[in-house]
Amino acid sequence: KEGAKRIFACASHAVFSPPSYERLSAKDLFEQVIVTNSIPVLDNNVNFPQLKVLSVANMLGEAIWRIHEESSVSSMFR
Repeated sequence: KEGAKRIFACASHAVFSPPSYERLSAKDLFEQVIVTNSIPVLDNNVNFPQLKVLSVANMLGEAIWRIHEESSVSSMFR
């Protein structure tokens, strides 16, 4: 309405309570909805083509390894 050509939504911990899937995917409002899989994300029966789920597995694995090695975790985010 105000001239935006593309709209993206991002969230780290996506809590999709009903009817959020339907609302977010309706009418192609968002070009993409990007979330992490830090909590379980999607019911396989839901059609949500705009949803992109990014894995946090490597980051969590690296953090666990650094803690085990008594190394800096905060340096991962610099």
